[in-house]
Parts: sequence; C-alpha cells; structure tokens
Amino acid sequence: MKPIHFVYIFFVAYSLGACQKVINVDLNSSAPRYVVEGNIVNSLGAQFVSITRSVNFAQDNTFPAVSGALVIVTDTTAQIKDTLKETTAGKYATSKILGTPGHTYSLYIKTDSNVFTSICTMPPFIKLDSLYDTKSTFRSSYSIVPVYTDPVTIGNYYQFVAYINGNPSDGIYVTNDNLINGRSVSLALNSRGPDNSKINAGDDVTIHFYCIDSATYQYFYTLQQTKNQNSATPANPITNIKGGALGYFSAHTEDVRSITVQ
Repeated sequence: MKPIHFVYIFFVAYSLGACQKVINVDLNSSAPRYVVEGNIVNSLGAQFVSITRSVNFAQDNTFPAVSGALVIVTDTTAQIKDTLKETTAGKYATSKILGTPGHTYSLYIKTDSNVFTSICTMPPFIKLDSLYDTKSTFRSSYSIVPVYTDPVTIGNYYQFVAYINGNPSDGIYVTNDNLINGRSVSLALNSRGPDNSKINAGDDVTIHFYCIDSATYQYFYTLQQTKNQNSATPANPITNIKGGALGYFSAHTEDVRSITVQ
C-alpha cells in the first residue's frame, strides 16, 4: 500500500530517561496527591514504578519523592509476583519481571493508609521499520520521521519518545490507528530539546517507539490536551490508577532506532 503521512506537533514538558518519565500533573490548585508512574517494558532495565507527591500549578515543578511504600507488581499471566525494591528515593524496581507481549500485569501500592491499584495488558510488538530526517521548508530546523507498519487489526496505540544528543525532547507524541489502520505510516516529529533547541545537521537523534494500550494513550493524550488549555483550572489527565492517585501504569513494547541528521 502507498504510505500515508501525518504530522503531529505536540509541545509539552516531558522527560524520559531509561524509560523514566518526569511529568507535571495535577494542574488544579488542591491538596497534594500521590503521583504514580509505572512502566513494564519488553526490555531489560526498564521496569520501574516511581511515586511522588503533586504540587500546585503555581509552585515550582519539584515533586517530593515518596519513600517506604509497599509496591508489588504481578505478571498475572505467568503467575509471577515481585515486591519491588526502592533503588533511589521514590523509585522502585523489579528484578524478576520482564515484560512479555500479551501478558497482563497488575500493580499494588500501599503507602501510609492509601492503597492504589492498576492493571494493564501489554500489546503485541510492532517493529519500528526505519527513521529519516527532513528539513522544514518554513524554518531551518529538521524533523525526524519514524516509519512503521500498522497491523490490519484495528485498535493500536503508539507513543514516540525522542532524544536529541542524549537529551530528552520536550514533546509528547501519541497516535492511534483510526486513520491509518493496516497502512505503512510516516510521522514527522517536530522534536525540540529540553532547552527548546531545534534539531540541526550533525545532531544524533534516538527514537523510542512504544506500543501502548488504550488507557495509556488516553493518559498521555489528555496530558497533552491539558497542557495546551488556556483555562485557569485545567483538568487532570485521565488516569488508570485506582484509589485516588494521579499518573499511569503502562505495560508496553519498545523498539529503538537512532540516526545522525545529515
């Protein structure tokens, strides 16, 4: 089939290192709430859960870590359970569980008198076929274009995370297959560095390509929408964490490619 081309331009404060996401949530003025960021991935060293407390929108974006929590992740398909160890303040890692496409994972957190739970099934693995760069006709910067093939089965959701010279991009890039089902797809990601710098010739760019479930897609999509609102009291992103916490729990596949911009 003829490839279909889309351009998605999302500008949101976003950082992810070794699959770690630092996300500014809870934009409404309110009492602090717990924020959970959980990732189970089909690659070594990428399984973690972090717990912080939110701050009000007008405050500095410094999120206090929550230590001493009981964090349990279970691969309910393989019947493997692990109590995660706190490796750094507020960050909990598993040494037993590695993400497997098609497996379902549950999360249990107990901190103080609060209990938070979530569940997520890892989607099938889809390969990132290639990357290329393209120079904008309207400005001097470059865009990075990942290419992949969407399966004929509808209901696939995707996330792209870009690194520029080792630094995470400032954008959130998510899409689904509503308009591209079963097609070869090229997406131009207008990425910028954490200092809002453009992509230039000679830059090294790495793209992490995630196949995510619908709940994770809704979280990051509404996070992007929330950040672009002009309302004085924007809504919090849709979460798949039960018990009153903000954030997300995601079991997703990952494929990674890198290029040097020519």
